[in-house]
Parts: sequence; C-alpha cells; structure tokens
Amino acid sequence: METESQAQTSNQTQTDSLSPSPNPVSPVPLNNPTSVPRYGTVIPNRIFVGGIDFKTNENDLRKFFSQYGSVKEVKIVNDRAGVSKGYGFITFETQEDAQKILQEAEKLHYKDKKLNIGPAIRKQQVGIPRMY
Repeated sequence: METESQAQTSNQTQTDSLSPSPNPVSPVPLNNPTSVPRYGTVIPNRIFVGGIDFKTNENDLRKFFSQYGSVKEVKIVNDRAGVSKGYGFITFETQEDAQKILQEAEKLHYKDKKLNIGPAIRKQQVGIPRMY
C-alpha cells in the first residue's frame, strides 16, 4: 500500500512540472498574431514579392511598384546560374508606402500573374551555418 501512494505522489509531481508557468513567454505579441513572424524579424520599409515572372527584371519591378510609393531598392533573387527564382524584395523610402502595398496585396497582378506579397522577414540562423 505504501508503494502505491508513493507512485501516486511521484505521478502528481510529474504532472505538476508539465503544467505551464504562470507567465508564459509568447514568441508573438497577442494583439496581432497574424502579421508578426514566429521566427525572425520584420525588415522595416521592405516587402516580399513572390510569383514574379521569370523574364521580369529589377527595372520592370521598380516601374511597377513606384506607382505605390517611392522605391529605394529592388532585389530579385537568382540561383547560382543567375536564373530568377521568381521572388524578390522591394524596399520603399517610407514604412507608410510599404504598409500601403501590403493593404492592396490581394489585388496586385503583374504580367497576368497574381503576386504573393507579404512583409519581408529576416530569418534567424538556426543551428550551425553550413560551410561549402
């Protein structure tokens, strides 16, 4: 009988240790969980643009996005052979211009393709960086 009560006591302490702490640290502010990344940091004034036509160059994108605000920098990501990966980043002069385009993201089409637009997120390094 004594061993049974000791087992119950140890089970009880195991369950207690699994319960959440009274002040859990949330990785995301609770006021707007959809706009904040879980891992990484949002880069101010910059947006992510996916779904770019592979024949599009940075000047084409600059012209297209300059109608929404003052474009500071355009970067299309290429593979090692220099071929477009179909996505890139647009940096605006102001955060207001970047926010404005994020509001219109659902309506944007370029060369008959719907663009995938979102906040630019700098991902954090996880683990050890690979060496080539």
